[in-house]
Amino acid sequence: MGIKNHRIGSVFVVCMLLLSALVAAQTDPSAQPVRLLVIDETKTFLSTMRIGGLVGALKGAGLFQVDVEFADVESSWDNPLAGATPVAEQEPYDIVLVVPRGIDDGTADWVWILNGPEHLVAPQVMAGVDVLEQFVGLVFEGNVAPVGVNDDLMVTFLYGLYVVEGWIR
Repeated sequence: MGIKNHRIGSVFVVCMLLLSALVAAQTDPSAQPVRLLVIDETKTFLSTMRIGGLVGALKGAGLFQVDVEFADVESSWDNPLAGATPVAEQEPYDIVLVVPRGIDDGTADWVWILNGPEHLVAPQVMAGVDVLEQFVGLVFEGNVAPVGVNDDLMVTFLYGLYVVEGWIR
């Protein structure tokens, strides 16, 4: 009975998060959706399905415009966009979410959330980061921690590189 209650509770929380994200997105009709790039480095079916669920939930919330890139890297610490170039006609992304390869085998228990410093980005982007952190926690059942530019030097370095390359604002 405990597992059933846990799942019902999880579904309730996800529904409440979606509802709150929809309300937040609709409170300012002039607000543009947050541009999000999700980079999937994972290799297992289960991880890819979780990321698909995450992307579907984020798109359904109406707060995000989501694109997905698949990256084939040797290690969780490699640059997943090495050698790739952003589409010239598209605006840079507001947030880049990197889901590392190591989630599959337990060598990584984090995802990287790359976005600009809080004082330089729009409030809807910071709200998007908050929603993204909550959704990541739900999709990966609390086994993965979101790590941002204020938490890890590698994330800060990658953010700076992506700004120079035109991937992110």
